[in-house]
Amino acid sequence: MNAENKNFPHIIGVSGKTGAGKTTLCAMLIKQLKATLIVWDDYDDISEEPEDYIAWYYNGKDYTAFKRQALSKNLEDLKNNKETLHPVFNQILPVTQFIIFDAPLGRLHHETGKFIDTMIHIEVPLDVLLCRRLLRDFKDENNTKDLLDEIRFYLEQSRPLYFDNELKSTADLIIDGMLTPEQELAYVMRYLNNK
Repeated sequence: MNAENKNFPHIIGVSGKTGAGKTTLCAMLIKQLKATLIVWDDYDDISEEPEDYIAWYYNGKDYTAFKRQALSKNLEDLKNNKETLHPVFNQILPVTQFIIFDAPLGRLHHETGKFIDTMIHIEVPLDVLLCRRLLRDFKDENNTKDLLDEIRFYLEQSRPLYFDNELKSTADLIIDGMLTPEQELAYVMRYLNNK
């Protein structure tokens, strides 16, 4: 992607379900592109969201229930070429050519998604997502009951939350999350360089 054919700052959103590898890809992109990073989860404590994700899902998936005004303001400032203060870390977020946005809801969350110029989605099979999540969340525990309860909850209630057809439908680029992180980065860079 050349400066002469693209407006900057250029916000790249990275979406994917829990365990897809968003954090790893974002870390590689900020290093490769010398970019500023914005992470959705960093704003959790100063934002509003549904208390019960299962009820939220079965009641129509209203993405406006995720209120991220501070995050939206940071994205808007950077998009308008203005450095901005991160309200949680109390640090200046500098303007760079590329802004990497770890955006689990992608463009489905219009309040923040409207600032995304290029949306990348990491697609991973459901069974792999579950295994990655369980390995991460239970790696330091020997509690078989909690592990089995988590698997039962997944099978009986939470599994539909991991479907990503909607996220894929709003993405500009879908990458295979079974690739190595280095392969994913190379794939993204080829895409950006060909834009």
